Amino acid sequence: MSLSFKGHTVVITGGGGGLGKAYSLLFSAHGASVVVNDFNGEAAQKVVDEIVKAGGKAVVNTSSVTDGEAVIKTALDNFGQVTILINNAGFLRDKGFRNMVDKEWDQIMEVHVKGAFACTKAAWPHFRKQKFGRIINTASAAGLYGNFGQTNYSAAKMGLVGFTKTLAIEGAKYNIKANIICPMAASQMTATIMPPEMLANLKPEFVAPFVAVLANPNTLDITGRLFEVGAGFAAEVRLERSKGAIFKTDSSFTPSAVKAKWHEIVDFTDAEHPHLITDVDMQSKLRAAQNQSPNPQSSSDVRFDGKTVIVTGAGNGLGRQYSLMYGRLGANVVVNDVSEKGANAVVQEIVKAGGKAAAAICSAEDGEAIVKTALNKFGGVHVLVANAGILRDKSFQSMSEQEWDIVMAIHLRATYKCAKAVWPIFHKQQYGRILTTCSQTGIYGNFGQTNYATAKAGIIGLTKTLAFEGKKYNILSNVIAPSAGTAMTSTVWPQEWVDAFKPDYVAPVVGYLTSAQNEDISGLLFEISGGWAAQTRWQRSAGYGFPVKKSPTPEEALAKWDIITKFDERATYPTTTGESMAQIVGNFTNLGDAKAKL
Repeated sequence: MSLSFKGHTVVITGGGGGLGKAYSLLFSAHGASVVVNDFNGEAAQKVVDEIVKAGGKAVVNTSSVTDGEAVIKTALDNFGQVTILINNAGFLRDKGFRNMVDKEWDQIMEVHVKGAFACTKAAWPHFRKQKFGRIINTASAAGLYGNFGQTNYSAAKMGLVGFTKTLAIEGAKYNIKANIICPMAASQMTATIMPPEMLANLKPEFVAPFVAVLANPNTLDITGRLFEVGAGFAAEVRLERSKGAIFKTDSSFTPSAVKAKWHEIVDFTDAEHPHLITDVDMQSKLRAAQNQSPNPQSSSDVRFDGKTVIVTGAGNGLGRQYSLMYGRLGANVVVNDVSEKGANAVVQEIVKAGGKAAAAICSAEDGEAIVKTALNKFGGVHVLVANAGILRDKSFQSMSEQEWDIVMAIHLRATYKCAKAVWPIFHKQQYGRILTTCSQTGIYGNFGQTNYATAKAGIIGLTKTLAFEGKKYNILSNVIAPSAGTAMTSTVWPQEWVDAFKPDYVAPVVGYLTSAQNEDISGLLFEISGGWAAQTRWQRSAGYGFPVKKSPTPEEALAKWDIITKFDERATYPTTTGESMAQIVGNFTNLGDAKAKL
């Protein structure tokens, strides 16, 4: 079967070199009209000239990817349509978290995330109208696993995973398919961080054929999926969730009870492989929790005497419950909220019960002001619980740029700003605990929540990198996806669900993870609701490696697709970029003299 793109128009951002150039040449060779977008007009023109010389059709676009309308307009003006979008543009601003400045964070978000949003937003109405569209978004192993010195890049790249999964859900009705690749390839970007001998084996031409398979209109019914590709090797990555532990939802559900059952939470025996947010029976788990005997406690109490805890978004819901719990367990609590009334009410509750608390009334984006309150009132800070959030749900077709921006700011950028503000203190005292808040929407995607899914997934990438950077200094960072009835969820949940999934039943897990009793759990993701807690991680198929003497054709890649996507006993569980790279590097020696490596 020959994979043809005749009659299709492909827009490729960052198309002037590296992967983008390889994509442009391959799609053109298979009959597509190509828009080569690159801020470097000279580089883009060279690619276009090469395509035209070979008899193909291509034009240059030099607009910023954040001006998605201008990028897509070039396709419409020159070819009358757009059918395939490959969001590939990007660059690096690597730096240790301690030394990173806001500009370096914001620049990466602007190009990688906002650029993908803007170009996809501009193409979306055309895709819907013609009932056809293919979107390939570019993530990275750094996004999936975290990577030292790349908090900004990790957050951006993992954010695109949540974005793509939600696009896949919203696009299903209109034959719009969206997938994610994590490519490992030589480019101007990777040339700054990889040795020449490694770059030689990581030709962009080894990635392009797999992208062609995912983008082809006539091949596979694949959407919302994630692949790692490089050096002729390709594998699928999916989610794996432990069965978890179920706790009785009464006063015996404490951080000490969580410690006592921790081994159950992280036991992956008979694990599940959820694909959608609905792939968990929450109500049955709640019933099981209600039927449990009182929870056994660990031999030593989990307490926070002498520790100062910051909780953002603490005026109600989850944040309020966290604050009350920390107050009961001896902590000094800094209650942050934009609502003066809400924050002060929680402070009064804590003080009335004999605890210590102070309000920090400001946006969670003002991390410095929140930390200043902690230092002024209590002389230190030991724990950050980044919980603040808002919803601005709307279908992607109807979502405004403002609705996108505000959710990204309050969820992702605020988490970055608060972590940035506590980091030098944690670093100096060689102690800190950070708990960030994701959502099942960020993990699985959810209709009408592209902004929220992107922000929440981004928090996963940020947290995993914080875990790597903080390990040496006893700074542990974890991320939770809670389901609880809050002011935020009451707008979208039926009332009986809101009542059943009390924030009280999330707080104990948060308490244990942020305590001194947690001495080594870091960089992990947990789903929590109604007395149930489970760990969620990545599982990667064994994949398939083509000989590296020449890049495979799209047709050859398609022929091995069943092997690439087969999950069996050979599946692996990478937790670092190094582990992710091992199989790709292992394919360097696959010269095809024997059977291609499985």
